[in-house]
Amino acid sequence: MAKEISITIENKLVREKRGMNVYHHFTRSAHIINHNDSITFPLMSSIDDDYLHISLVSGPGYLENKSVVNLPSWADFEFSFEGNVTLAHSFDRTLLKIPPGIPVWQLKVTRSSSCIDQWPDRVTIGDDQLEYQ
Repeated sequence: MAKEISITIENKLVREKRGMNVYHHFTRSAHIINHNDSITFPLMSSIDDDYLHISLVSGPGYLENKSVVNLPSWADFEFSFEGNVTLAHSFDRTLLKIPPGIPVWQLKVTRSSSCIDQWPDRVTIGDDQLEYQ
């Protein structure tokens, strides 16, 4: 198993123009990612107590459109949200479809210690009308 893999967090909230908060536990670093921007981290396994914590900047106002969180299927995650979320799994991706409203959701992404030979991957948060493949 690789000690770490590169994972890129992409903010594709183009219509909302909303920033994202990203915290990387292993490096103890926090970042704000603007829309149409990304950042890459070396993600260690959960045995090494590593994780990424992702949330949206809360203001100004509500999200007017649906948004989608696109995760690799190998990622272990916890998702916290006060509302209805649609969860879909297809081949190598997991999609969380979030309705418009207050951006109060939080996502914690970890890498299982059982993942073997992982390659660089991405987590994308974007507008629902965009196609993520």
